[in-house]
Amino acid sequence: MFKICPDCDFEWHSKDGTQCPACRDRESNSEKEEFTQYKGGAFGTGKNHSHFKNWYKAIGIIALVLILYAFIIG
Repeated sequence: MFKICPDCDFEWHSKDGTQCPACRDRESNSEKEEFTQYKGGAFGTGKNHSHFKNWYKAIGIIALVLILYAFIIG
């Protein structure tokens, strides 16, 4: 027998238990998420997103200058 969670629509086998494994794991990880959700993030999605955006702009400008230099001189 398979069961379907009414909250998250996850399907699991009845041998795995009566409570939804996805919701159960989400509840146990909720304390961890409070501390980790703002620490990092790729492409400007973390806590210091403005700092990372400036770095991405700088890298982009340097790459553009190097590409133009390679086409003009090379």
